[in-house]
Amino acid sequence: MEGQEIATTQSSEGSTATAILESLTAAMKQLATQQNPPSSTENSAPTIAIKFNGMNYGLWSQVVEMYVSGKDKLGYLTGDIPQPAQTDPALRKWKIEDATVKGWLINSMEPALIGNFIRFPTAKAVWESVATTYFDGTDTSQVYDLKQQVSRLKQNG
Repeated sequence: MEGQEIATTQSSEGSTATAILESLTAAMKQLATQQNPPSSTENSAPTIAIKFNGMNYGLWSQVVEMYVSGKDKLGYLTGDIPQPAQTDPALRKWKIEDATVKGWLINSMEPALIGNFIRFPTAKAVWESVATTYFDGTDTSQVYDLKQQVSRLKQNG
């Protein structure tokens, strides 16, 4: 009789262990197949608190520059992260990141202005076109930035 009790106890413990193992396995499978939301907010809608309306270029450009710089993507506006060659495998990633920055610029504009800039091919082209169109020369930090950009330009090498 004592042997039968031991066998029953071992059988009961084995069933409990099997049930726990099956439960853990099911939970792990569920976690493995569950889609987690992306942890990065890089591609989410911009939190640029000011909309460009055509008359607030100085303030808007500084706020956008801070935002883009904070996302470590300022090189897409300045040209410091140039577009790779068509055959370069890094081109796909560059296009995605440039489109993200361009989206931040476009989404931080009043709807009436978006049509003027949406067709430009790159974030840099949008940024420069807005500056060319709306910069009035009164913002000294913008004057400094533009002078730096001009000094970096080379004509025919």
